[in-house]
Amino acid sequence: MSGYILCQVKRAKNPYYISNISTNIYSIEELCYYLYHNIYLLDETIINEQLLVWMKEELHLRRLYQRLYVLLEEKKNIGEFILPIFKEINYLSHDQFREMNERLKRFEEQPEIVRKKIKGDYLVDHEKYINAIQVYQETLKDTTENETNMGSQFTGSIYNNMGCAYASLFQMNEALTCFQKANEELHTKASLKSWLFAVYMSKGQDAYEQMCTERKVDAETKREMDRQITEAMQVELPRDLDEALAAWTREYHKNTGL
Repeated sequence: MSGYILCQVKRAKNPYYISNISTNIYSIEELCYYLYHNIYLLDETIINEQLLVWMKEELHLRRLYQRLYVLLEEKKNIGEFILPIFKEINYLSHDQFREMNERLKRFEEQPEIVRKKIKGDYLVDHEKYINAIQVYQETLKDTTENETNMGSQFTGSIYNNMGCAYASLFQMNEALTCFQKANEELHTKASLKSWLFAVYMSKGQDAYEQMCTERKVDAETKREMDRQITEAMQVELPRDLDEALAAWTREYHKNTGL
């Protein structure tokens, strides 16, 4: 699945925009690549009538459009829906499709609220932090409104991962709140260390030292935290600061979609 892929169908003049990863696609090959590599993001934002219209009008795949439209109306599962797309250009081998379908089946067997969290985790892994935060917030809201008893481990992991997303955007006050809630649910050393690090980054050395005292952090954990904070603070600014700032700005836009 690596390297160049020869386009067999004419590229679209107008792209189809995939909001989950803030990306335009111009060909069926690019669509197949997205479907194969992002199965945890396959939902109504991609499996919809707008996609089919784009395939018909931009790629002139009218027969594929008609076949997929029937599957969409019949509300077939994701695997059944995307199979004809792959078959259109023989994008996957039989073994590749079987392996992907097995992953999809395991994913679809999970409760909806768990699938949402997995989607958020996947977005964080792919550095789409704003989208991930939105998914986590929706998941927490659903947990509360539907009184879903998923347990403190589930809720704590959402807050922890959402804190990581905020921290990656350098929004440390929001990260601090998330890590605190995560620790209240998880009560683990790892969640405590994340909370303490966020305290240091958002409120400074004195607040960090005070928190360590209040939480009665043991000497070994305190030494680990001090060492990790010292290492994290040893960041060398690049010589060409203007170019570095431009690169960081491009990275921010890539990660947020803004």
